[in-house]
Amino acid sequence: MEKREFMKEGISELLQARVSQSWLSDIYGVSRSSVNRWQKGTLPKQRLPRTPSNALSSSERGRILNLLYSEEFIEDTPYKIVSKLLDRGEWLCSIHTMYRVLAEAGDIKDRRNQRRHPRYEKPTIQATAPRQLWSWDITRLPAEIKGEYYFLYAMIDVYSRYEVGWMITHEENSDRAQHFIRETLRQQGIEDKVQLTIHSDRGSPMIASNTVELLAVLGLAQSFARPRVSDDNPFSEAQFKTLKYHRFFKPWYESLEDAKECLAKFFEWYNTEHRHINLGLLTPEMVHEGKVDEVLATRTKALIDAYSKHPERFSKRGPKLLIPQERVGINIPVTRQSMFVIG
Repeated sequence: MEKREFMKEGISELLQARVSQSWLSDIYGVSRSSVNRWQKGTLPKQRLPRTPSNALSSSERGRILNLLYSEEFIEDTPYKIVSKLLDRGEWLCSIHTMYRVLAEAGDIKDRRNQRRHPRYEKPTIQATAPRQLWSWDITRLPAEIKGEYYFLYAMIDVYSRYEVGWMITHEENSDRAQHFIRETLRQQGIEDKVQLTIHSDRGSPMIASNTVELLAVLGLAQSFARPRVSDDNPFSEAQFKTLKYHRFFKPWYESLEDAKECLAKFFEWYNTEHRHINLGLLTPEMVHEGKVDEVLATRTKALIDAYSKHPERFSKRGPKLLIPQERVGINIPVTRQSMFVIG
């Protein structure tokens, strides 16, 4: 604005010196009409906002909004509302006018009461020893007939990764889930109330009222993953992935007995042979049965003997040994642990 005022003053002085308007228009890059107005000292007319003659009144807008939010039309779009009114021989306004009134009211969206999902807290649980935190889930096993499945219930100890219980059935429901939980506790010798948390996702058998009541009666704590967040149940998910890429997993199983036979071999291998990097390359059985110190002592002795014979093959600090994590859990940061066996 300051630049424009400066231009006006400069043009006014030059006009008084009888310089042509066309020349000033070319020099300053403004129209000749602007130069002429500045010479006469007149300002352009102020344009006031124009209200259309057919504009809706405030009472008419209120009537339209009341109609849109009435119980009769709350679930209808303006297209349907206008057509219904016309069927009655009534006409209030056009479809586009209804949309414009809604937009001006800041409510151009679904007007029905929408379900508000609760805010689920991120589960954070940890275990520092076996039999403190278990995780379970259900997955499908393909049957001989396409579209039919068997259902595998699997419970894993989060700290040791030990498969504490599994079951295969024709059905997936809360009754089977309760039987599975009871049998797993019985097989593991856990009958009295203990400090044990059972974690799972929010599948229907897990959140069923009778399953929740069973765990409460048994004195067990229950934890749930957030909906559609697989990272909240990583141990069961990782175990199922290991299963489905293993040689004991078939494209389909001939019968329930065939599935049980194959899965028995898999879980035997998983507990006694499969080695986890975060367990210090120990098997779940070693950690679950308390054999960690014994195995680490044997490994340490072997590394010390190897170092004494060929120290040049190791770093300056000597051989390093992986050890199991001290604490494991749901949404707990994973830190791979190791120690130097010399010095």
